Amino acid sequence: MSDWTIRQDTHTSTDRIVTVTDSTPATARAMPRARHRKGVPASAPGMRAAIYVRLSRETDETTSPERQRAACEALCEARGWDVIVVEEDIDISGFSRGLDRPGLQRILTRLAELDVIVFFKIDRLARSTVDFAEIMRLAEHQSVALASATEPLDLTSSMGRAMAKVIAVFAELESDTIGMRVSSAHEHLRREGRYTGGRVPYGYMVVPNPNGAGKVLAVNEGEAKTIKRIVERVLAKDSLMQIINDLNKAGDPSPGHTSRQTTGKRSDSKQWYTTTLRSLLGNPQLLGQVIEDGKPILRTDGLPLVNRPPILDTDTWQTLQDELERRANPGEKRREGTSLLRGIMHCGVCGERMYTFSGRNGQLRYRCIGPLKYRQRAAKGEEKQGVKCYGPTVAGVTTEEHVTEQFLAKYGHLAVMRMVQEVGEDFRPQIRQAEEALADLQKDRYDRGLFRGDDGAIRYAEQYAKLEERLATLKERQRTAKPGGVKAEPTGETHSEQWKRSDVAGKRDLLLNAGGYVEVAPARRGGKKLDTSRLAVYFGEEGHMRRAAAAKESEQEAEAAGSQG
Repeated sequence: MSDWTIRQDTHTSTDRIVTVTDSTPATARAMPRARHRKGVPASAPGMRAAIYVRLSRETDETTSPERQRAACEALCEARGWDVIVVEEDIDISGFSRGLDRPGLQRILTRLAELDVIVFFKIDRLARSTVDFAEIMRLAEHQSVALASATEPLDLTSSMGRAMAKVIAVFAELESDTIGMRVSSAHEHLRREGRYTGGRVPYGYMVVPNPNGAGKVLAVNEGEAKTIKRIVERVLAKDSLMQIINDLNKAGDPSPGHTSRQTTGKRSDSKQWYTTTLRSLLGNPQLLGQVIEDGKPILRTDGLPLVNRPPILDTDTWQTLQDELERRANPGEKRREGTSLLRGIMHCGVCGERMYTFSGRNGQLRYRCIGPLKYRQRAAKGEEKQGVKCYGPTVAGVTTEEHVTEQFLAKYGHLAVMRMVQEVGEDFRPQIRQAEEALADLQKDRYDRGLFRGDDGAIRYAEQYAKLEERLATLKERQRTAKPGGVKAEPTGETHSEQWKRSDVAGKRDLLLNAGGYVEVAPARRGGKKLDTSRLAVYFGEEGHMRRAAAAKESEQEAEAAGSQG
């Protein structure tokens, strides 16, 4: 057992450790205290001591709390120090928590009441050189000594101060080594296809490993079926909101609900949301890949590690990502409203779009906003010549019913078709994947500081060469690949059936996809009911052409207004 005590000599501003024995002269025992406190002997009976005990895992018997406390108490008893406080941090890491440990903080807040802090070893007090230096600084400021019960140190010499730092460095290194062992163990388990804990991805479940110890992830057939059904509808151009509504009506548990149950944190919420759906469909875990910190874990050849059965094949996955990217493109977003004919109804006089408003008695009506826009232009001297529009209006509900009848009469009996990509040879996804892996490999070495030393350089060169070879092979195969085709196939329901199960946004999509375009002529005097002769309803190619022409005219007017402004 050691009797070394770290102290600050306020006269020489150097760290000192004094060996106190029964034969130590009284003059050598007296050490000056900080000027703002009364002098207290360096090691004398009656010194006020705090014992600090820390253990990362209470089950570790090699440095159990009892053993640490006994060693510290024995040192205090031998020196005649009075133990006024004992603080413990059990099941608390000294590395990950730093100085943010409850027991240590209670001691540091009472430094003015103490003369010495006693600990089993330096690594019990701090796991990093930075933390150790900070504790020494705080203690020295209050002229409080630091005493190790097991380590012989002498800070009065340069060699002694260096040894103290070396011990702290080795404590930090040991903590890093433990962390590396844990990470290495997890990586080994993942590469063996084993489950390492944490949130279970939607579409999978934890089962005993059929080939040995531990557990693995297997496909949850019920959830996988839900995923495939969702993907089919997305590729069939169904709106995400419509899909979400159907999932919630069916009571299918959301990924968040399922994952919280598997981790023991139960939730009664089964609701699906747009963010939930997008996160699920964009997660490479559907390909069986292992994701950590939002990125796939790579194999030694730089490609993503796959350690579980995939739910989607690569071609379907890439087609799905392309569709989601198309929908997320701001240039292709269309404002969703509650009106069925938004973007479809146009004024037959000026060609402007018609928007909904509440008429008398709160009835829904569509109105041309041309007059308002023309007044705004006139105020700027930009009035459009030759067109005088007084803003015709039309009843909303009856007009929507009329357009619906026209649509169902023309298309209701026809089967809904979806475009299906015929399987061809397309290596572009694998090429992109290899290019991304190559870029990540370069970042690992030059940005993240991995692959250090000679062995690291060799491993980096080997992985880089394998990736370059694979990339060259894929590009050559893509050059000679047979292209796939696109064909239309029925979804199994008619337009009438799809119309009935769709919400307003879904119905508007059906009208737009069919080329729906409606022109409204001015009303005759004295007319109270809807005069359907005012409505010119177009579908198919002509409807698409009219909408394109109207959109082009609006763009030209906007450009002209911008140039004049």
